[in-house]
Amino acid sequence: MRRMEMLLVVMVFVLMILAFDRVVAKADSHTPAIERGKYINAQPVEYHSMIATAYCLKGKTATGTQTRPGIAASKREWFGKKCRVYLNDNGEPGQLVGEYTIEDTGGRPIRNGSVIDVWLPTEDECFQFGSKCVLIEILE
Repeated sequence: MRRMEMLLVVMVFVLMILAFDRVVAKADSHTPAIERGKYINAQPVEYHSMIATAYCLKGKTATGTQTRPGIAASKREWFGKKCRVYLNDNGEPGQLVGEYTIEDTGGRPIRNGSVIDVWLPTEDECFQFGSKCVLIEILE
């Protein structure tokens, strides 16, 4: 009888461990990545809140390259850096808008870092893009 009791205790213990692991895994899946400690190069991910707009001017960028898909205009400190642009979902990164390389500048709001201007090929695409509240993740 003692052996059965011991087996029952062990089985209950194992079931408790399995249930605990499932609860923790489920909680982690609903916790934003930034709160779970998402790190890139041993640094916490930092998001910059900005407004995203679009432009379609053709020609040379401030860095001397041709305008093309995948580039954006922003503040000079970010020249040559890649960034990910996410829709701002109440302070958390939402849907990915795209990845861009900062190769251009623009007016004062862009140079001051409150706006990122992504390049699109046509005026219609720029109008469709409109203006969006975004979070920017700078990739090193």
